[in-house]
Amino acid sequence: MKRLGFYAIGLVVFSYLVAGPGGAPIGAAAADDGPRSGRAKTKHPTDIFLINGKIATVDKHNSFVDAVAIRDGKILAAGGNGHVLSLARHGTEIIDLRGRTVLPGLIDGHLHGIRMGSYFCFSRSPRFDVIFSRSEGIAHVASKAAQTPAGKWLFTLAGAWNVNQLDVPGMFTRAELDSAAPSHPVYIQGTGFPGGGGQVNTPGLLALGLGAGSPGVVLGPDGQPTGQLTGAANTLAIRTIGTELGTLTLDEQDACSVDFIRELNRRGLTAWDDPGGNNPFSPTGIPDPVLRGSHGYQAINRLHREGRLNARVRFSFSCFGSIIGMPCVQENTVNAVSGIGDDLLRIGGVGEEVLTTTGGIYADPEYAAILSFLATNEWSFEHHATAPATQEAMVRSWEAVNLVAPITDLRWKMLHPGGGPAAPSADTLARLKALRAGIVPTNTNVKSSGTTDHPPYRRIYESGTRACIGTDALNVSPYPPFLNLWYVVSGKTTVPGQAGVPTDQRLTRDEALRMATERCGWFIDLPGKVGSLEPGKHADLIVLSKDYFTVPEDEIRTLTSVLTIVGGRIAWDAGVLRGDDDHRR
Repeated sequence: MKRLGFYAIGLVVFSYLVAGPGGAPIGAAAADDGPRSGRAKTKHPTDIFLINGKIATVDKHNSFVDAVAIRDGKILAAGGNGHVLSLARHGTEIIDLRGRTVLPGLIDGHLHGIRMGSYFCFSRSPRFDVIFSRSEGIAHVASKAAQTPAGKWLFTLAGAWNVNQLDVPGMFTRAELDSAAPSHPVYIQGTGFPGGGGQVNTPGLLALGLGAGSPGVVLGPDGQPTGQLTGAANTLAIRTIGTELGTLTLDEQDACSVDFIRELNRRGLTAWDDPGGNNPFSPTGIPDPVLRGSHGYQAINRLHREGRLNARVRFSFSCFGSIIGMPCVQENTVNAVSGIGDDLLRIGGVGEEVLTTTGGIYADPEYAAILSFLATNEWSFEHHATAPATQEAMVRSWEAVNLVAPITDLRWKMLHPGGGPAAPSADTLARLKALRAGIVPTNTNVKSSGTTDHPPYRRIYESGTRACIGTDALNVSPYPPFLNLWYVVSGKTTVPGQAGVPTDQRLTRDEALRMATERCGWFIDLPGKVGSLEPGKHADLIVLSKDYFTVPEDEIRTLTSVLTIVGGRIAWDAGVLRGDDDHRR
């Protein structure tokens, strides 16, 4: 890439545009009172120009440029410094990238994000997804405790991490959790935890009324509880946490959602497709679907309504537990229309579950009736297809309904196919392509405990079938998007020595990036509008902590963004480029 220097005329233009009379900043971020006391809607300059960078446009040529201009939320221009600076006007904020790498904002094709404001309250959930040091993990629990009212539960489900990814492997002990959170009950699950269940600290045992002799309380050699809970004790812990989360106010859900989206922005994510999902913390023990009742859309709707939604979200309705089948599908579609919304928040359709399988197959005639209902009423649909037999049967069912009510323009998607490198087969992918459907391979097994069920990313990529990588986070897998890119590129899992993606199914860094950006626009109903940094597209971009294209492979997984822009608005600023820490969210 040819680098244009910051020559004399550029210096003159830069100094004029970033400083007003007496050197005062022009176009600096300001805030006014939002529609509710205690919250503010942030204003940003109409123009933001980024110069002197290594900017990956992810256009069809994989072009790199030095500068990009943003105006009115869209990419105005991308090219050399001189060309971009010539478009500046009074009030433009110009940010010197100092050689940093810029990518389009990353997109997750399958992320359960909306429930992080309610059922999972991200603010109270320690996450060890990209923590590999035991001491750092304990410090992280302590930091969550410091931000949470005393007596409230802190909790982590198993999908976030594997206890063997730490430098000193193993679950955190009761004593370690006591030292990190002496005033909070703590419950932590982890893949690879021998004996399963969850681990609590002393306040957790007291809050649950458990002790030596209680069913499901594991005892150590000294006859005292180790903190590990199994069976009835573990069930009690999960339902107790669910009851507490059920009391969250809308303001608390709002705060949990803001915390979560801010963390996504810091990690480089600017959009996701949300399949709804279930609530495993249900006090009834039945994992009913989310996005229902008082713990549904309210928080994400409020953020959108008040101009505080800093990510693009497409969401679907799902059916789980006691609410399943055609009655659930009809209930979810009675007062809503697929595709309604705007480019920030949109109703996608129905998914991720509508029916349970029998022998791995979604049984007819009910499945056929559901598909016919959705297709006839022009609803988008995204559905699980984990086992190879499920994938093949699903495609046959989709082909059959397409003959009666075409689905080729409805954005139907197969979600996180399993079966290892042999599935989905080339034939299944070709048939999905003929239906103009999509597929979302996920990193569910990145925290591997020995499984070889890792997606065939290269076969999917080269098939020409619409595809976007996803995570299926947060309760069954890690959420950081660069951890997912690392997994796809390196083939490694978070557990040293465990098998991951086979060598012949891994992607290059360029290919993996494209499957997390440009190829994902279709999956969030924004084809041609997001995923690359080309004129006319939404200005969603991230400025990286290190260069994705050149860092040692294992450093990909811990990359973050120092500046994230969504629709031309600064959503996350680490204070590295704009000269201070005042803009941190």
